[in-house]
Amino acid sequence: MHAIFAEVINRLEALHADYRRYLAGLSTEALDWSPGAEMNSLCVLAVHVTAAERFWIGIAIDDVPERDRPSEFRARGHALDDLLPRFSANIDYYKTAFESQSVDRLGEQLSLEFVDRKIECSRGYALLHALDHTAEHLGHAGMTRQLLDRR
Repeated sequence: MHAIFAEVINRLEALHADYRRYLAGLSTEALDWSPGAEMNSLCVLAVHVTAAERFWIGIAIDDVPERDRPSEFRARGHALDDLLPRFSANIDYYKTAFESQSVDRLGEQLSLEFVDRKIECSRGYALLHALDHTAEHLGHAGMTRQLLDRR
């Protein structure tokens, strides 16, 4: 595996460890708690982040999974034992999938069509976006856990 892909895995493992820390010990009810209107619960964040991360990495490596993005934001009722394996499954998948990847392909340009927009980007951008998006929502998860603990 090329060092770039190994570093992506290392960084995601570190981010996932922080998600696990924010989710640790919570009941299903606590995981579903939202700090306010139009704000995401920890359950929603875990479901959305793992799905989006896998989706964007799939774009980078030509293995895009089916995804229902709107349903990610309606996620409720998942126990901690349902959410934590999502993070592990992603890492396990990347460890296998990245073995056959070449960094030479990261510069290839892609044309992506979404429901609401079309974008042009490189495979490398898709890989970086997966990291960036996972990290961005980690901040949301941390704040949500702090608010939950203080209510």
